[in-house]
Amino acid sequence: MDEFDFKEEKTKKPRRFGAALWNCGSLVFFLGALAAAAFFILLFLNPFSEFNPFPPAPATEIPSSTPTLADATNTPTETATATPEPSTATPTVDEAGGFFQIQEGSPAAIDSTVFHPELACNFMGVAGQAFSLDATPITGLQVHVAGTLDDQPVDKIGLTGAAPQYGSGAYYEIQLANQPIASENALQITLLNASGAPISDPFSFSTTASCQENLLLINFSEMP
Repeated sequence: MDEFDFKEEKTKKPRRFGAALWNCGSLVFFLGALAAAAFFILLFLNPFSEFNPFPPAPATEIPSSTPTLADATNTPTETATATPEPSTATPTVDEAGGFFQIQEGSPAAIDSTVFHPELACNFMGVAGQAFSLDATPITGLQVHVAGTLDDQPVDKIGLTGAAPQYGSGAYYEIQLANQPIASENALQITLLNASGAPISDPFSFSTTASCQENLLLINFSEMP
């Protein structure tokens, strides 16, 4: 009987050791799972933690305020390619020290009713401007027209800047007759300075009897 009990006791010891080993393994696995869960919870709560091997990229900073319409209107509009405004300064007679020539395209014959609709065809004349080297109209210069028209002598003076009815610039106007009269190079026009000295060569021009060509536009330009 004692022998039987002894053998039974020896067979039970390995079973207790195996159960203890299994329990220890389970405990280690549970603790590992608990640690892993705690680790992932830490990363979830603080993804920028130094323990995170793959931290997210920093968020791009967004301005706290949005530009308003007032900010946009305060932005300078001038650029390097902006076209400069034409000069509004008018040279004086003293600055017109060079010699002048008839501008290309002059004379040009038009209907005078464009500027004198009230006169209908009861007008014939010459008008225009004198331009400096930088193409700026010059005021205060004299324009002299001399010759004959319908066998009558002509000797008239106009002044640049004295004919504002033609618009901005420095126009002169000289009325030659009360009706269109045909002539062939019977008139000469010359530009004079303030002292009355010629600053251009005399230029001969013709006129027609047409009411649609009773105003001649003749411009002068300073020679380089």
